Amino acid sequence: MGVLIAAFAVLPGLPAEKLYSFFVGSNWREDKWSRTLRLLAFSLFGLAGYSLVATHIGAPLPQYISAKAFDQLAPNQLGAFAAAFLGHVVGATFFVGTRVLARLSARSAYSSAWDHFIKSCVRDHWVTVGLNNGDVYAGYIETAESSVAAAERDIVLREPALYDQRLMRYRSLPYQSLFLLASTIGSVAVIFDAARDKRMTRIGGSPFAEGGNDGIGET
Repeated sequence: MGVLIAAFAVLPGLPAEKLYSFFVGSNWREDKWSRTLRLLAFSLFGLAGYSLVATHIGAPLPQYISAKAFDQLAPNQLGAFAAAFLGHVVGATFFVGTRVLARLSARSAYSSAWDHFIKSCVRDHWVTVGLNNGDVYAGYIETAESSVAAAERDIVLREPALYDQRLMRYRSLPYQSLFLLASTIGSVAVIFDAARDKRMTRIGGSPFAEGGNDGIGET
């Protein structure tokens, strides 16, 4: 009976957790206990919110959190039972909705350089990724984690090519996608596209005016 009560107490938080992961993102490094605690928190806040509203509007209360409710449950009470459970789910989803909006608003108001780089700079561009061990890869960024700490911003590189130091050129690898841990990445650079990008300086020229054609203003 205790397991059944626990299930009814936690399950309403599942839709909220799915909604939270969809908008905010998920971290594969996150411990299971941390996700379970968040799921429980969503459910408990949803339960408290719905119970508060239910007492004011005369809606069915979530009796299933009590062991006696199952012992005394009658067929004609199933409708009220289901309505309370649905209200519990809606309450949890409403709570996480406010959390998501607050999180997204904070991120939009205080956008980081990494957010701008991933959302704007790398779009439809080749990039080079330099690793701490000296290897350099080129490819398209397929996925880059942005909702986590800087030390956890992993990258999935599509159609990767490895720079060959001996031949001094990139060599395509037989991989469709390459997962790069944030801890192994030293730098990420976007390759200039003459058909799309606009520059103030000429590649290979001086970025400062020196009385020649290499000064700022070259295109």
